[in-house]
Amino acid sequence: MNMLHLLKAPDFVSMINLIFGMAAIFFAFSGAFGAAAACLLIAAAADGVDGYVARKTSGGPLGEHIDSLVDVVSFGVAPAVIVYCMSENIISVVFVCFYLICGILRLARYNAMPHKKEEYAGIPITGAAVALSMFVLILFNLEKTNFSIPYDIEIMFVFMFVLSLLMISTIPYSKVMKKETFAVLIILFVGTIASLFVSNALIVIFPAILGFLMLIYLISPLIGLISKKKSVQL
Repeated sequence: MNMLHLLKAPDFVSMINLIFGMAAIFFAFSGAFGAAAACLLIAAAADGVDGYVARKTSGGPLGEHIDSLVDVVSFGVAPAVIVYCMSENIISVVFVCFYLICGILRLARYNAMPHKKEEYAGIPITGAAVALSMFVLILFNLEKTNFSIPYDIEIMFVFMFVLSLLMISTIPYSKVMKKETFAVLIILFVGTIASLFVSNALIVIFPAILGFLMLIYLISPLIGLISKKKSVQL
């Protein structure tokens, strides 16, 4: 059967995800870490559009497999390469390899085991990659103001390690399913990417808001647990 006959609309969106994942890797090797992180955000947006299109149209027989393979590149390999190129030391190999292993295990578990439609078991690999890209972009924007965070690379290693553990955990994370929420995220993604090229101080509000929302998402299971305990006590 002709390969093109097997591909459906969501699969072509997945290829956009892959292209920007590869672009992130190329930018990382050239030292353009801000551009690399921005490419990850675009890849994440394409991943979200891919899921939305798949729910609205009939998917092809290759769709689920293409999606997972693309995610390995864009949200597994690409973030690992960015962190490695930023640090350029042998210690980073341990952290980036552990991150990549956890990401692959996370995707394999998602494909192989039944899961609830309204939530994920462990943070999705896309969320982990967005969190790492936001860390990189925050560092990039701070450099433009001649401000630096002490031990920033070491902090990034710890952050990457925590994200790796969250991916293989069974901690419940909600899915971003509502199109209104996704639209707001796209606006924040665009504003955050624009902050790389615009010197206006007001544009920094986009990465600040997106970074804050990402932090809230990371700790959302803990917030939910505390709320449940309070309701039980009442």
